[in-house]
Amino acid sequence: MVLYLYVAVFLTRIGFGSITILFPLYLQAPSYVIGVILALYPMSEAGSALPIGRLADRFSRKKLHIIGMILITILTAAIGFTRNLLNVSVLHAMMGVSAAITAVTSLTLLGDATKLTNRGKQMGGFDLANLGGYGLGFGVGGLLVNSFADRLSYAFWVTAGLFLFAGILAAKFLVEPVRVWELKQPKMRQRRIGGKIRPVIPVWIAQTVILGMYFLLPKAFRDSSSSIPVTRDTLIFLGVLGGLFALGAIVFGHISDKIGRTRIMVVGALGELGFLLLFGWSVPGGGFVKYELVLWPMFFLASAIAPAILAYVGDISGKAKRGSANALYSIVLSIGLAIGNIIGGFVAALGIQMIFYVGAGILFPSILATSTLLRRRQ
Repeated sequence: MVLYLYVAVFLTRIGFGSITILFPLYLQAPSYVIGVILALYPMSEAGSALPIGRLADRFSRKKLHIIGMILITILTAAIGFTRNLLNVSVLHAMMGVSAAITAVTSLTLLGDATKLTNRGKQMGGFDLANLGGYGLGFGVGGLLVNSFADRLSYAFWVTAGLFLFAGILAAKFLVEPVRVWELKQPKMRQRRIGGKIRPVIPVWIAQTVILGMYFLLPKAFRDSSSSIPVTRDTLIFLGVLGGLFALGAIVFGHISDKIGRTRIMVVGALGELGFLLLFGWSVPGGGFVKYELVLWPMFFLASAIAPAILAYVGDISGKAKRGSANALYSIVLSIGLAIGNIIGGFVAALGIQMIFYVGAGILFPSILATSTLLRRRQ
C-alpha cells in the first residue's frame, strides 16, 4: 500500500505540474488574468484542507481518496471542453479542493500504515515522490504542448487519463490500516497537537516560501545567461544536487527514526542556510562550481527538513487526529508556494543572487524561532 501511495502521489503531481505549463498557453487572456486563475488552485487547496482533514478523521480514508481522484479526473477533462474564463476559473478552483483531498488522505493513510520506527524513511519517500512528480510534470507539460500544439484540449484529456489510472490503482490496491469504527471508539485518545506542532511551523513555512522562490530560478538563470555559462561542469553540478536531494530525503528520514525528528530538521535547516549564502555569493560567472565539495553536502543536509517535519506531524497526531494534522501540509505548502512565487517574482528582477540572499534572510530567523520554541517546550 505504501508503494501505491508513492505511485499515486507521483502521478497526481505529474498531472498538476503539467497543468501549470498548459494553462498559460491554453487560455486566451492577459497574463495578470491567467495569474489570478492559477492562484485560485492553491487558495482553494489551502482553504479546504482543514475541513477535509476533519472529514478524513470521521469518514473512510480510502473512499475519500478515491472521491478525490474521481473529482480531479472529471475536472481536468472538463477543462479540455471549454476556454471560457469563468468556467475554467470555477473548474480550476475545484481542482484545488480535489488536490487537498488526495494530498491529505495520502499523508493520513501513510501515517496510519507506518510506525514510529520507520515513519521518517517512508515520509522521505513521499516527499521524493511529491517533488519529483512536480518536476517531471513540468517536462511532461512541455512535451504535451509540443505534441498537441494546435489542439491543447487533448493535452488536458491525456492528463485526465493519468489521473484516472491513479484512481483505478487506488480502488484496487489501497487498504485502510485504521478503520472508521476504530476512530469512533470512546477510548480512542484525542491528542492535543497545537502546542507540539507550533515549534516546527517557522522552519516549515520558510522552507515552502523558499521552494516557491525556486520556481523563478529558470527565468533568473535565463536572464543571467551572459554571466553564468551553461557548461558541462555546471550541468553535472546541478545533476548531482538533484540526486543528493532525492537520496537525502530517504537517508535523513531514516536517521530521524533513530535520533529524533526536530533535531534532524534543525540540522537540515542549517545546511540549507549555508547553501543559500554560499551559492548566492558564488553564483556570478558560474563560480559556484569551484565550491561544489562544500555546496553538495549542504544541499544534501537541506533534504532532511521535509521528511522530518512530515514524520513529526504523524508522530504527534495519533490515529484520531491524523487527518486534521496532515491538513496543515496542504495549507502550509499552498500558502508558502504562493508567497514564494510573489516574493521571487520581485526579487528575481534584482538578480539571481538576491533569490538566495532573500531566502537566507527568511530562513535564518525561522531557525532561531523554531530552536527557541523547541527549548521552551523541553
